[in-house]
Amino acid sequence: MNFAELTDLITGILQFIVAGYALRLNRLFGARRVGWSLFSAFALLALLNLMQSTLPAGGMASGIKAEALYALISLLLLTGMIHLASVLKERDRVERAELRMRTELQMELQIKTAYLFRTIEELQAEIDQRKRAEAEVETMRRESVEALKR
Repeated sequence: MNFAELTDLITGILQFIVAGYALRLNRLFGARRVGWSLFSAFALLALLNLMQSTLPAGGMASGIKAEALYALISLLLLTGMIHLASVLKERDRVERAELRMRTELQMELQIKTAYLFRTIEELQAEIDQRKRAEAEVETMRRESVEALKR
């Protein structure tokens, strides 16, 4: 096996690994997130490489032209990239919305915290006023008791 055949074999193996990994991603995250076009493109690329490395230098089996397969692969890769762009845009939109909501929640939390502190201060002032009133009542009661004793 010469160097060119070895590199063709390694390239084909790597392409099958990439196609397998794309299939794994489809299974893990769903086709909606990953897209079948990437798996199909890499699988066709690996198949094309395998066919080219196993066929004689003359041509392709069953009249399949390599250029047609490369065009199909390019179309599938373009579809996959468009799909990834839409997924990334949606992810970016969700992240911005999440950041906006988090900011709004922090502002609402600050407002409610300030309201609670004001309410606590008002309640504390009311408690202090009631204690003073109770002390006054107690003082008046003692004075009344002393006055009655006299």
